[in-house]
Amino acid sequence: RNMTELGVAVIGCGFQGAIHAGNVARSPRATLVSCVDLDGERAALVAAAHGAERHGADISEIWTDPEIDAVVIATTTHTHHELALAAADHGKHMLIEKPMAITVDECLEIERACEAAGVVAALGYKFRFTDAVKAAREAIPRPKVLVAQTLYDPSPPGANAWVNDRALGGGRMVSSLVHSVDLLRFLSGDEVAKVFAEGAMVGDDSLGEPDTSTATLQFRDGAIGSIVHGTAGASGLLSTWSFQAAAAGANATVHDHGRRLSLHREGEP
Repeated sequence: RNMTELGVAVIGCGFQGAIHAGNVARSPRATLVSCVDLDGERAALVAAAHGAERHGADISEIWTDPEIDAVVIATTTHTHHELALAAADHGKHMLIEKPMAITVDECLEIERACEAAGVVAALGYKFRFTDAVKAAREAIPRPKVLVAQTLYDPSPPGANAWVNDRALGGGRMVSSLVHSVDLLRFLSGDEVAKVFAEGAMVGDDSLGEPDTSTATLQFRDGAIGSIVHGTAGASGLLSTWSFQAAAAGANATVHDHGRRLSLHREGEP
């Protein structure tokens, strides 16, 4: 491969891992070197689909391979911590699928390990990079009010089982609410200073914890934000996923899962 390209291995070849493998393969600045999964056959299929020469179920080969500069960690959330620490210990940069880890302490340990090793760790908050979200931030760079609504129809019992399991995926709130928090931070251009939140079980009672929540955020610059997230029922108007940023007579609404932007300014029709 061209030595100016980044050699990348994908760890975890499920739904998200396969998407990441395709993205790496299409990048002019990266080469997909290897695909690894506990299911070796699945790793082989993803490798064949996207042109990786190596594949298998033995992750130890990733750490010692000099052609691999970076890894994509797309495994179940409870494994992120161990894999990220191993990647840092072997000098590999990493893209970690969200959420970063199960607990805050695990996230902080990953951060410290990456800083000590001098490697870059990025998180898979993909919605920041849609054209609509970037245009909304440019149109209203310092909003005073931010609103996030991500409401879905209830899932059938047992659906997304590992994601909704607190031990494996962090639970419904950790696994998906993180997108709303991240995007409000991104659109605000600031960090959150205070949070008040409440949760309730609306859909699948078998989860044993809230699947729907509301939160009020106050940012350091005085801006305020509101989040409604969960499985109470999808909106027929704004789709399941919509965000607003408003200030000084202007409102930018991102909807249709981040694909569309509606911009209103005072005095305009």
